[in-house]
Amino acid sequence: MTHFIRGPLAAAALAALFAGPASAAFSDAYFFGDSLSDTGNVFTYYGGALPVAPYYEGRFSNGKVWVEYLAEGIGHADAAKASLLGGHNFAWGGARTSGGTVPSLLAQIGSFTTPLATVDANALYVVVAGGNDMRDARSGDPANIGAAATAATDNLKSALTMLAGKGAKNILVANLPDLGATPEAMAMGVTGVSTQATNAFNALMGGVVGYGQGLGLNMSFFDFAGLATAVRNDALTNGGALYGITNVTTPCGAFQGSTGISCDVSQFSDALHPSALSHQMMGAAAIAAVPEPETYGLMALGLGIVGVMARRRRHPSATA
Repeated sequence: MTHFIRGPLAAAALAALFAGPASAAFSDAYFFGDSLSDTGNVFTYYGGALPVAPYYEGRFSNGKVWVEYLAEGIGHADAAKASLLGGHNFAWGGARTSGGTVPSLLAQIGSFTTPLATVDANALYVVVAGGNDMRDARSGDPANIGAAATAATDNLKSALTMLAGKGAKNILVANLPDLGATPEAMAMGVTGVSTQATNAFNALMGGVVGYGQGLGLNMSFFDFAGLATAVRNDALTNGGALYGITNVTTPCGAFQGSTGISCDVSQFSDALHPSALSHQMMGAAAIAAVPEPETYGLMALGLGIVGVMARRRRHPSATA
C-alpha cells in the first residue's frame, strides 16, 4: 500500500502536528539521508565546528528539522537524535546516495544493518536523499543529468533492498523540491539546469515506490516538491496568506546572503536549506503521509484552519 500527501493538502497536516503526538502505530523510527535530516552527526563529528551559528544546534537550518517533528508526531521523539549522539538518525549533511566524503545513504544503511540479523519490522524507516547527487549533476554536462537521476534512484532502490532484506516493512520516501527555486541556484545563475535536474530525479520516484512495493514494503511518499512549490506560489501570488511565508528568494536573519528578512516569514534559512518554519510544515506533511489513523482524522479537521495555524502557531526559531 502506498500513502501520498501532495501540495496544499500537505500543509493541512499542521493541524495534526499542533494537536500533539499521534498514538504510535510504529514501534520506533530510523532516519537516513542528508542535511535536510541531519540533527547533529556532522556537528558532532567535527567537534562543533560545523555548522556554527546562526545554524541551530548542529542542524542545517535556524531551528529543528522535519524529521524531529515527524518523530514527535509518531510518538518516538528520541529516535530523531543523531546516531553519533545515541539516536536513530543516521543522516549526514553533504551525503550523496552513494560515494562522497561523508557517509552516503547506502553507507548509512549499511552501518545500521550489517551488525544485525534482523531489524524491527514494526518501525518506520525514512529514506530521503538525492539532492546533493542532482546538485552535482547540474554542474556537469546537462546531457548527463538523466543518467545521474537514474543512478541516484537506483541507489534508493538498493537502499530499500538492504532494509527489506533485514525485515523492514514500513518505508517513507520523498521527492526533491525544485533546486532551481533556491537562492543558491538564483545566485549562481543555474535555475534552469537545476530545475531540469530536479525534474529528472522526481520523474523516477514513482519507480522507486513501485520497486519497494514489489519487495513487499509498505511504501509512503511525501511530495516535498509539491509542498515547496505551493508555499512559493502562495508567497508570490497571494502574499503568503495561506502559509505565512512571504520571502522565498533570499536567505533569512543572520545567514550569509540575507537582506535581514525574518526567518519567521522565510522559506529558506541559508541559500539552500529550508527555514525552521518550512521544516515545521514538512514534518507535518510527513506525518500525514504515513498511515496514522488519528492523524488522518485530525488532518480533515484542519483543512479549514491551516492558514491560521501556519501564521499563528509557529515553532519558535533560533534566528529571527
